[in-house]
Parts: sequence; C-alpha cells; structure tokens
Amino acid sequence: MKCSCCHEEYCETLTLIDFFSSFRGRCFRCQQLFRPIKNRQCCLGCGRETSEKICKDCQQWQAQLGFLIGNRALFHYDDGFAQWIEDYKYKGDYRLKSAFAREIHYQLKQVKQTIICPLPISPERFESRGFNQVSGCLAAAKIDYQELLLRPTNDLPQANKKRLARLKLPQPFVMRVSSEKIKNKKIILIDDVYTTGRTLYHGAELLLKNGAKSVTSFTFAR
Repeated sequence: MKCSCCHEEYCETLTLIDFFSSFRGRCFRCQQLFRPIKNRQCCLGCGRETSEKICKDCQQWQAQLGFLIGNRALFHYDDGFAQWIEDYKYKGDYRLKSAFAREIHYQLKQVKQTIICPLPISPERFESRGFNQVSGCLAAAKIDYQELLLRPTNDLPQANKKRLARLKLPQPFVMRVSSEKIKNKKIILIDDVYTTGRTLYHGAELLLKNGAKSVTSFTFAR
C-alpha cells in the first residue's frame, strides 16, 4: 500500500479495523515523524504533555478570561511535525492533508451533537496558498464541519511572531453566520498548531459572546 504521508509503497501489518478502514496508514519512516501526546498526562487547558493538571500559561488564561478552552492535540510539535507543516502549509504539498487522517477521524467521530469549526484564514492567504490547511485535513479525514468565522484581513504568519506579540494581537475574526445558528450549541474549534492559544481564545470569545453554549478546541499538534 501507499503511505499517506510520503506516498511511497510500503508493507504494513493490518489489524481487522485497519483492513476495513478507508484510510491509509504511514510507513515506518513517516510514522517516526509524529510523536503522539499522551492525553492522560497533559494540561487540561492546552493539551501540553506535563505533570501539571493546569500549566502556568493556562492558569493565566483562566484568570484573564474566566474559562479554559480545553484543547486536545494529537502530536508534539517537534522537528518531524515542523517538517510536515513546512511541506504542507508553506510549500503547498496538498497531498500531505491525508498524513494523519485516520487519527483525526478517530478523535472527532466520537464527538456527538457538536459543531466542528476550522479556524479560517484570510482571503489573501487563501489566494496565495490555494487552500485552508485545516479544512483540507478535515476533508481528508471525512469530518463534516461548518465555517462559522471569517478572517477579513491578512497578517504576518503566527510563526513569525514572538510570544508577547502574539498575545497582544487584536481580535482577527468576525462572525460568518448569525448568532441564531450557534445559540446554545457546543462548538469545537480546529487548528493546526496550538502555540500561545491566542488565536483559539479569540475564536472562542467571539463564539461565546454570540451565544454558543461551550467552545473547546482540537489541534493537530501542541
């Protein structure tokens, strides 16, 4: 079979579940690129793997905003994941959207009666890149989602900003739908990487202000 990440042929020992799955796995080399986070040992706020129940950064978010976004992430943001996101997001290799579709599908298909919402990118960013990297992965994982937010203006990529600059960013989103569409709804925001959490909390604040019952988040890496 072909690897979902590098698309090279490889041999894999399949479980019965894998045999009937429509998602391809990863070859041994690509499997090593992604180091899973052990959710039993992670912060309840951001999903960072730690011995602390709530890390110091999330304690600050809780004190500042009065809530935690309860992020869960699949993988550590290390050199392997950074290489994947460089090739997929910045170099535009759209084939890589399927790299861990199986894991995304497994995590999000367990969620019931909840709206799944990818964070948007600006029109300028979409025009230059040609796709929203988060929506692409959700589509590859066969996850239904709704676009609830818009990002009207462009900005420097978050990766180019230091932590303090990220935390001072103004609200970048506006509502794409009416408040009635999300009133008393549970929502999960999806992003590629949780860094400081500022972007996700911006999205959560706006949705809660417009009547959402609760907002949590899920990211591919932390």
